[in-house]
This record gives sequence, C-alpha cells and structure tokens, in this order.
Amino acid sequence: MELKINLKVLDLFSGIGGLTLGFENVGYETLLALDFDHNIKKTFQSNFRKIEFINDDIRKIDLVKILQSKNLIDNIDMIVGGPPCQGYSMANRKRITHDPRNMLFMEFYKAVKNLKPKCFLIENVSGFNNKNIKLDNKLETVSNTMVNLFNEINYEIKFLTFEAQNLGVPQLRKRVLVIGTNLDDKKVNLKNNKIGYLEDTSYYNHETKNKKNQFDFFTNNLPKTPNVWDALSDLPIIEAGENGNEKSYISSPKNDFQEYLRSNSNNVKNHVSTPHSQDAISRMSMIKQGQNFRDLPSQLQTKSVHSGAWGRLETRGYSPTITTRFDTPSVGRVIHPFQNRTITVREAARLQSFPDNFIFYGTRTSQGKQVGNAVPPLVAKSIGLMFKKQFFK
Repeated sequence: MELKINLKVLDLFSGIGGLTLGFENVGYETLLALDFDHNIKKTFQSNFRKIEFINDDIRKIDLVKILQSKNLIDNIDMIVGGPPCQGYSMANRKRITHDPRNMLFMEFYKAVKNLKPKCFLIENVSGFNNKNIKLDNKLETVSNTMVNLFNEINYEIKFLTFEAQNLGVPQLRKRVLVIGTNLDDKKVNLKNNKIGYLEDTSYYNHETKNKKNQFDFFTNNLPKTPNVWDALSDLPIIEAGENGNEKSYISSPKNDFQEYLRSNSNNVKNHVSTPHSQDAISRMSMIKQGQNFRDLPSQLQTKSVHSGAWGRLETRGYSPTITTRFDTPSVGRVIHPFQNRTITVREAARLQSFPDNFIFYGTRTSQGKQVGNAVPPLVAKSIGLMFKKQFFK
C-alpha cells in the first residue's frame, strides 16, 4: 500500500521536532536530527528516544563524515528543515557563503548538494521568498536566488503557500514550503508531478471515518477545523500563577480533536500559568472575547506596538499565530477565553496540535520558544502525506 512506504529523513534545524512528529505519523523514519539550541535538547530526546539527536552548530561539524560513521549516508530519501532564509545581501553569488546571516541556509544547501536526496523541504514564514536581495548588482528575489542555486545542482524547486487552519490546526498560521526534487530521479521529478494542494489528514482515521477532506488551495472547499474552545475546553481550570501540572482533565474528550490529542495521556503536563500583577489581572477582566487594549478605558490603554495587544481569544474562532511569547499579554491575542491570564504552554501546544503526551522541558521562556517556533505536527503530517502520494508512489 502506498502510504506504508518507509522513507528515511534527515531533519536539519529540527527544533523540538514538529516536522519529525508529523512525518512519523504517516510512516517516515527520521534517521538523525540536528539543532543548535541547547535548551531544546531534553525536549527532543525525551520525546524521540530512538532518534539520534546532534545538538551542535551545523557550521562546525562535518555532517557527511558523521553520517558515514553511522552507515546512514546512502539511506536518506529526504532532507527537511527550517533554516533562516532572511538577511540576504550580497554583491554576487560567491559572497553568499561569507554572510553569516545566510550561512545557515547555505549549510542546508550544502547538505542537499553533498547527500543528493530524492527530495528536500524547507518550511519558513510566508513571504520570505518574495523579499528582494542584491545579486550581481541587481535586485533579485530570494525565490529566484534559490531556484538558481538548486538548479545548478540539478534540483527543481516549487513554492507552496498554505494556512494551518486549512489543515486541521485551530490557528491562523500562514507559511510557505520550498519543495525540491532531484531531476536525476524520474519518479520524483517535479516536471512529472502536479503541486498545488495539501490534504487535511488531521486527526481522523480515514479508513474508519472515511473523511477525505481533500481540497485545492484555489477553492473554498475547506475542511472543518476545530476552534479554540474545541481545543481547550477539557483542560483543568487554573488561575494566574497556578500550577496545573498532573491535574486530571475536567471531562471526557468532547470532540475528535481532544480525543486525538489525549491518546496515551492520563493527566495534564506543562499547564502552569504565568503570574500576573493585580493591575494586569484587573485590566484583563475588562476585556471581552475578541477585544483588546483599545477596548479598555483610555487611562488604562497601553502604548503597545502590537495592534492586538491584550487581546482575548474567542471560543468560536481560531487562535492567531502562536509566537514565542504567548505568556505576555502585550504581545497579542493570548488571553484565555474565560480566565484572566495568558494561555499556558499546554494550551499553546494544543493550538499548535501537539499531543498531550509530548512533554516540554526547560524554563517557561524556553518552553515558549519551543512551542512558538515549531511546525504544527498536523501540518507536517499533511506535508508528509503529500510527498508520499505525489512523489513516492
């Protein structure tokens, strides 16, 4: 059966493993993951005990030599990751490797060039590929630069923009994929494959529930996505500054999304609320769902640069993009729908589609970065399925 193909993946700039987890759910095997951030090491290794994790600077290691020493060099079907692609500025292509802001992308490029996988995938913020850069004294877009670089090593690439709420994630999160295929491999050659849709695999068992939910990005035939309250309503009620770890769920699963997230989990972890001052709590108490600091009395309005600061989540809506500082009310719409506090790490993880048995370690600040920087696993699951169906038949 097509979906049972076991594909081997190298996850560079892995973060805590959002891509790895989603790919794993549709039959991929990550052979090795790498990330520089030492604060995420325990989180990755605790959640992926069988995967080799290298916690080092990719610029300071010989990746090919490491893979050779582990007899993995010939087993890689795909390279995936999210290297920083902003900050391009060079007079000519030869200088790209001398700009430290671009070095990490070039390390990803070098890995593709040296390992020659069938496919590669880069996930990044929406719009990065349209930014202008200076190339040979001419303004050029990042996308054109990437096309030229990868074409030189015989890879064709395409850009696919998607929104997480269309893939079963209760969050307005727009991102872009850079999809590359090896022109030497006729089976995965992009010229022989149509790119233009992802499939909502979400949390449904397709064989038993028969929910296809396939759609095209250029139509409005979108699948039903859980809203904020679908994601959060069964979690323990806690006040500002309260530790809700190890508490029981307040109800049985109320929907498919909760049932999916709670599989293999008996109680709640990472559910600790940020302590807020009494003034902050008082201010939050005046804000209704969908409102923000602009709805406060004039004397209480802050001078925040964020237009949605002190915003309260709406139960029937989607969360805005989960960023790394969701515990701080001044950063956006991060106040709990009913309680006078910002959302916890577990609540943010739910809105990112991480299952409850995925545990985050480190300081509260570090855990916030881990969740906010991650690829939602349900998005990764859809991407992994797309690759299997369109390239690895």
